[in-house]
This record gives sequence, structure tokens and C-alpha cells, in this order.
Amino acid sequence: MFACYVLRLLISPEAALLPNPLKDLKVKISVVVRMDKEVAFYQQEAVENEAIVKKLEDAGKDAYDMKQAKECLQESYMMIPDSKNRHQKALEDLHGFLDENASDPSVAGTPTMGEAIALLQEHGMPFESAPEAEVAGGEEFAEGEIF
Repeated sequence: MFACYVLRLLISPEAALLPNPLKDLKVKISVVVRMDKEVAFYQQEAVENEAIVKKLEDAGKDAYDMKQAKECLQESYMMIPDSKNRHQKALEDLHGFLDENASDPSVAGTPTMGEAIALLQEHGMPFESAPEAEVAGGEEFAEGEIF
């Protein structure tokens, strides 16, 4: 991959700097998927830490060990809203990107765009493509009307 970039840079330095919407879309999809995993991880970690605290309480362990376990549990609780906020921001970023680039020929109709739309729908953010041809100025003309 790096070799392709270097080759493109050697052939045409300007081409290496051109935006690549399809690549950007893939990155945004990856961010959403990673944030899905992160939210699930922190929720699972909180459940595991709750079990550890409960186990330590039942066993009557040292107060220091209890304190450490409870601090770890509180850190897990603090990370859940933060990761959910970043996940929501990543979804909104993906949706905004599709709003701006859905009609781009390098993105429109690709399996990657289908994956992005499915990902948004899975999270309750339906995406509908903008109509291809819009009337200039939003005015509609009657049949036979001279314009």
C-alpha cells in the first residue's frame, strides 16, 4: 500500500494530494465499527468489575483491595458515557460525509457505501440519498409553461 502511494507520488505529486472520498468513507466506517467495539468492551468491563467487587465483599477481603476494585469499577463507569458520545459523533460524522459525498461517482453505488448505509440503519440513523436532479431554485414548472 505504501509502495502504491510512493509510486503515485513519483508519477504525479498532485495526484497524491487529491482527496479520495472512497478511502475517507472506509476510514469513517472503520471508526464507527471500532467505537461499537469500544462501547461493548467498556460495558463488559463494568460488568466484570462489578462481579469482582461483589466477590471481594462476599469474601471479606482487605479494605485496600476493596478500595482498588471500586476505583477500577468507577473508572469503567466513567468511560461508558465518554465512549458512547464518541460513538455517536462518529455516526454523525459518517452520516454527514454521506450527505456530502453520496453523489460522488467514486462512492455512489459501491459496496462500501452500501456497508455505510447499513451501518447507519443498524444504529437508527436512516440515510436516504438526495434526489439526483433538483430543479434550479426549487421552482417547479407547469407543462407547456414558457420559462
